[in-house]
Amino acid sequence: LPRTSHKISGRPNTQDADKMVLQNCKLTYFPIPGRGEAIRLALTIGGIVFTDERINFPQWPELKGTTPWGSLPVLTLSSGQKIAQQRAILRMVGKEAGLYPEDGVQAALVDSVIDFVDDVGPKINSQGQGLPKEEKEAARAQAVAKGGVVYEMIEKIEKFVVENGTDGYAVGNSLTIADLFIFTMLGTLVSGLYDGVPVDAIDSEDFSGLMTVRKTVRSHAAVSKWYDGLDSAFKIPASFGPFN
Repeated sequence: LPRTSHKISGRPNTQDADKMVLQNCKLTYFPIPGRGEAIRLALTIGGIVFTDERINFPQWPELKGTTPWGSLPVLTLSSGQKIAQQRAILRMVGKEAGLYPEDGVQAALVDSVIDFVDDVGPKINSQGQGLPKEEKEAARAQAVAKGGVVYEMIEKIEKFVVENGTDGYAVGNSLTIADLFIFTMLGTLVSGLYDGVPVDAIDSEDFSGLMTVRKTVRSHAAVSKWYDGLDSAFKIPASFGPFN
């Protein structure tokens, strides 16, 4: 894919958009959901006009030295200020978009579940590392099976959601960046990115609370519109598609 930028406008926002520090920002990431997708969705839901810049992987070595920490995603404000690190960007956007609790305890709960969910990717990636392909895939399949280390992590996330959220939300009774993070990171887990992880690994009834959160996010009008409007050149995994 060529390096691509799209100017995106979400739903109208009740705030004075012209005064929002994020208005006309640019989010730079690869042409995959990965660590940029929750931010893209938060910007879209918040009605924040932004440029969705997607770069090819071969372009990354040249671009890497221009980023604050040598990593993506990077958010560039209209002032030229660059903000890096996925969770820092997501919190900033969440606050502007009304997707981050004002209550301190609720905000801490949002942060805590996001931090824990972010550990799932490295944990599954480490399973079978250095082993031949078949052995690595077997180790990953075991990790996400009942009793496996990743399965147990997801059980903890399920328990958290059941105890701290209602009505299909992870924390409280309204949409937050925690919901977007769970949707995108668990969607990535079963997207095919990690060889050996079955696409139905988290479809168990044991994770009904998480499935409800994922459905809540995917059925949001702005999210549905976002995916429906994506360029067909961007191949979105089935785990990010509509639920039955």
